[in-house]
Amino acid sequence: MNNTLLIYNQLRASGVSHAGALGLMGNWMAESGLEPWRLQNDFTAGRSLSHAYTADVTAGRISRTQFARDQKGYGLAQWTYFNFSTGQGRKLDLYDFWKKSGKALDDASMQVAFALHELKTEGQYSGLWKYLKMTDDIYSATDKVCRLYEQPYYCNVDARFRYALSMAQEIGTAAATPSGDKIPSPATADEAPEKEKPADADFWPPRMVDKSMSGKDVTVLQAILDARGYKTETDGVIGEATDQAIRRFQREHDLDPDGVVGPLTWRKILSMED
Repeated sequence: MNNTLLIYNQLRASGVSHAGALGLMGNWMAESGLEPWRLQNDFTAGRSLSHAYTADVTAGRISRTQFARDQKGYGLAQWTYFNFSTGQGRKLDLYDFWKKSGKALDDASMQVAFALHELKTEGQYSGLWKYLKMTDDIYSATDKVCRLYEQPYYCNVDARFRYALSMAQEIGTAAATPSGDKIPSPATADEAPEKEKPADADFWPPRMVDKSMSGKDVTVLQAILDARGYKTETDGVIGEATDQAIRRFQREHDLDPDGVVGPLTWRKILSMED
């Protein structure tokens, strides 16, 4: 059984509706590609960095404290948050849940169980949990999960909705859920509320991007950098010149010069502040 069907069945067995399950999965596909071993910003072949990180945590070479505090997104939902003032955080909770589970850190079913544990027990998600059990609106479920559970800096709901529809097709409209009900036919993109679908939704808000990535958001990035005196290739691909321009911009604006255009770098670039 692949991760898509395994995760879907586990969510449905927990009481989440068809639309609620797809809303969660569309977000997790956007966050991690449904790879429970995924480490944030790992674009290496075979996810070598992710597998090495998982092995180091499992073997204790990365401690519980390090895992909780390193601010590196991990797993299906890319759990990251840690509050240094209170000593509490989502990755810390994931670590403790994993240890008690007896399963592997990168086990998809364990991570889904942890996500369900969060939704059921954390007060901030109580309304969302109730909604996910009764909704039949895939688009709205995707939107609510993005804004209330994942809470990324940029919440491109339309892209996540398309992932949800794609997975509905993968599961198959004739497949049976754990309850024996037939999976309803997936909605089409045209059913999403028009007010939520700007013409530029395919590339805006921009993604987190770095070297070798391409797209319309990269073209926008290059145009802004060029206009501000940071020379790029202006070809929609982050090559060597654009990578160096990004790092120079980051250095000159007191950002970590890692070449990754994430929320902080995008914010500074778009603010047009020196």
